[in-house]
Amino acid sequence: MVKPNWTYMLRILQRNPERIPMERLGEYIRQFAELLGTENKPIFKGIKKASTGLKAAIPIERIQYAHLRLVQAKTDQDSKPARYLKNIEEMLGHDSIKAAQLLDASENVIYLFEGISKDIEPTYRLSQDGNVDGIVTGIVGADDTMHLHLRDCMDRDLRLIIRNEDLARTLLQQFRAGLVRVYIHGTWIRTDSGWIPEASKCTVDRFEILEEAPISEVFAQLATIENNGWKEMADPMKQWEELRGIH
Repeated sequence: MVKPNWTYMLRILQRNPERIPMERLGEYIRQFAELLGTENKPIFKGIKKASTGLKAAIPIERIQYAHLRLVQAKTDQDSKPARYLKNIEEMLGHDSIKAAQLLDASENVIYLFEGISKDIEPTYRLSQDGNVDGIVTGIVGADDTMHLHLRDCMDRDLRLIIRNEDLARTLLQQFRAGLVRVYIHGTWIRTDSGWIPEASKCTVDRFEILEEAPISEVFAQLATIENNGWKEMADPMKQWEELRGIH
């Protein structure tokens, strides 16, 4: 296998170079260079025409410093490198591009950018512990910071951080295998559909696999317990539907 002549690639998905104005492409390259650190002397190595892949090579003696800078960008949202991650995501959002990838020389995805718009930036945020239920749809990342993709019961695609390799490996075994409850801490945002974990700002602490027994079976089990109220109801399912607002 031929070793590539580049160290990192910013791959802008579903957008060929011919569809990006030259001036705008130049700005993506500039922000990419700043993300890698101009002090690390990144060299432009051309464009891969599979979507739009901007290739950069780092001198061997500076690769470890560029790597540490990328780790800081992903883990410290108040750092200078993180500012360039956000700049790229805002550019993608402005250009109506949903996603981009940061790849290493082995073509491992080490960061997944999501286009964001300043116009829809959420107003309300808070930091707290919490949990979300959903189905594991993917885990992306090749270093000590990985991204868990989880689809919750409202069909919202959530992106959470995993910093423990063993935890990531165990969670990956649940890929599309059923519901899990993931316990997290970090920043939550208020949206039209309620409070949700902010993308890549909440870290996974642990998870548990949820049972998926039919609700009728659950009520049948409850009916075997004395003095809990459900046993005395003529139609517990109907009562539950009324409490949940299901008609």
